[in-house]
Amino acid sequence: GDDAEDMESSATSQSILFSTMNIDPEQTQRETSLLLPSLKFLWETYRTVLDILRSNSKLEHLYHGTAVSALGFCRSYKRRTEFRRLCEMLRQHLGNLQKYGNVPSTPGGDGKNKGLRGWEGWTTESIELHLQTRFAQLETASSLELYTESFRTVEDIYGVMQIGRRMPKKARLMATYYEKLIGIFWVSENLLFHAFAWYKYYTLCREYNRSMSEETKGRQASCVLLAALCIPTLESGGVVQSSGSNMSQKGNGITTVEDEIAREKTDRMANLLGFQTNPTRAALLLELKSKNLMDVVPQYLRDLHALIEESHDPLTLVEKARPLLETLRKESLNDVTDEGKDGGTTSEASFPSLGQIIAHQLLM
Repeated sequence: GDDAEDMESSATSQSILFSTMNIDPEQTQRETSLLLPSLKFLWETYRTVLDILRSNSKLEHLYHGTAVSALGFCRSYKRRTEFRRLCEMLRQHLGNLQKYGNVPSTPGGDGKNKGLRGWEGWTTESIELHLQTRFAQLETASSLELYTESFRTVEDIYGVMQIGRRMPKKARLMATYYEKLIGIFWVSENLLFHAFAWYKYYTLCREYNRSMSEETKGRQASCVLLAALCIPTLESGGVVQSSGSNMSQKGNGITTVEDEIAREKTDRMANLLGFQTNPTRAALLLELKSKNLMDVVPQYLRDLHALIEESHDPLTLVEKARPLLETLRKESLNDVTDEGKDGGTTSEASFPSLGQIIAHQLLM
């Protein structure tokens, strides 16, 4: 369980004291004498196998299969501490491959690649295996509600994709990548990048998924438009969203340490989506129009978009927005898709953001 002791630490006086206060001492004794030693043994086995196979190309499938099993272990038993340690181990293994893995090790060589004995270099298959393992890691992080670890895992995924940027990547893996970003950006309340992740996901699915029905296309397009409309026009604190390098500069042109940290984080998130500069709300809405996305969404969403973006009469805005939002509420209850569960923008969760946008329009 969540409150179980760290499997790599020995029993402390405090843990022994708490065990005596348990309402079911016999259960505690059974767990301590039978279950916990078994879990410890299994955990140590996973760690040992992963450490031995970390750079053996011929046993790559076994390495990644073990990693996925270890992730399933952490998810099944809700071992958050062990999961963080497992992530660090996998990240260290990946870092060594990124640092030394460009040159395969050779028997009897000069010892330049000693730490990667058995490694035969990056291939398309090895990159796909690493991506699949990281996606399983991302699923586990989301299941355990460790969202900081989720973001770090997404950065790991991006790093793996950069290794194989000249190799052909499967559209299915890229779609999974953007789908995971949708959920992470929504949970972290980063509506700008959440919307761009939705757009990337929709574009990829429409281009490569030939079997996607018109109904599914319309639902995904609706998610993209709603996500774009939810983006605030101004960030709190007077920081204006811009695409240039002065994103964190305020009116007086002076940046603080917090501004620099925010700017660095924004740059990192932009890189995850493949942008060299920071994207903007206006740029996304313009892109949606140029790609004729408005032709795919329902009429009430086109009306809502026109109302929010073009209406300047407060009375008209409130009067016309109410029935459109009510229609959206009814449709979302009957029409939530698997894609929308993670993204959130097809459900009532989008209403507060849209309400804030409409309120901002009233104050302008």
